[in-house]
Amino acid sequence: MTRSPMRITLVLGPFFPVPARLGGAVEKVHLALAEAYAQAGHEVTVISRRYADLAHEEVVDGIRHIRVVSFDRSSSLAVNLALDFRYALRVRRSLPPSDITVTNSFSLPLVLSRRTAGKIYVHVARFPKGQMALYSRADRLQAISQAVADAITKQAPWLAGKVVTIGYPVPDAYFNAPATSARPRTILFVGRIAREKGVHLLLKAFAAARDRPGLSDWTLRIVGPHQVAQGGDGDGYLAELTALAHPLGPACEFVGPVFDQDALIEAYRSAAIFVYPSLAETGEAFGLAPLEAMAARCAVVVSNLRCFDDFIEDGVNGLKFDHRGRSPENDLARILTRLATEPNLLEQIAEAGHRTAAKFRLDEIASRMLQDFKSLLGRK
Repeated sequence: MTRSPMRITLVLGPFFPVPARLGGAVEKVHLALAEAYAQAGHEVTVISRRYADLAHEEVVDGIRHIRVVSFDRSSSLAVNLALDFRYALRVRRSLPPSDITVTNSFSLPLVLSRRTAGKIYVHVARFPKGQMALYSRADRLQAISQAVADAITKQAPWLAGKVVTIGYPVPDAYFNAPATSARPRTILFVGRIAREKGVHLLLKAFAAARDRPGLSDWTLRIVGPHQVAQGGDGDGYLAELTALAHPLGPACEFVGPVFDQDALIEAYRSAAIFVYPSLAETGEAFGLAPLEAMAARCAVVVSNLRCFDDFIEDGVNGLKFDHRGRSPENDLARILTRLATEPNLLEQIAEAGHRTAAKFRLDEIASRMLQDFKSLLGRK
């Protein structure tokens, strides 16, 4: 037990429950961090969306859970902002006395009472879209990548002194993975089935690469939700993808969403190459899935978004393709062919990525977060 326990409250957004029944990287990450904070002897409360048979209030693994009425995500940004505001007002009434309150809710930092919330710690998990000036009363703005931190300070320079960059953690279970050389010849994607994730580009690249020597006996597995309520682009985009995949036959498999951590880890362990071809220039803020894949000893290929620079060095511990070029699918196909036909390179990239991911182990990130909490509270 720590000598000076902190009362830490984590408030997640309005659309995904905790535990992650509907997915959500932020929800998954903060539950893991909550467990680490509790194990360090702090009083931890997690507030999240009320959902299905999850108890309205309970204590699990030393963490107090409070679940507040909310709704599914809409395809309309304006509707989602309105739902978030209603959720924030309900959370404010349920908030326990805290030393520090961490939240990724858009509206909650605007309505929190300092008397109850203590220090207001805003978790910025996406590129800011004009709202940073609203958070002048926050005590800390946690950017999950340097790219996001720079975007915050560019948008609101007067908040620069409140910004800290701390990335996402990867639980230890991801690191216990066999060598890449012992795995099936499978290329894996894990993420939302949304156009901005570049899944269509991956399908085109894989189809092109299979016509070249080296990839004819490889398969592609696509894991993730396509429903709008779960962050996907819906049935229309999925139909477009399945049409692209039709000529590939059994060489391409759409698995659907996988929210269970053990099943997700097994998916990583059953693939040699992981591809994350995101096209979201101002939407991709960190890229937890590629980092998880690196921890699980996959050779990782990503697009050339700046957010990946925090943990991927091209040609050293991962490979990048030019998603802005004239023919990004051909550039990606070339990289996939190279990895499939150069086993030494495949192993090299996978092992270097595994070593890099170790810097983001859960205990490392939890320790950095706790130290930052203490600095805000004036504790040593």
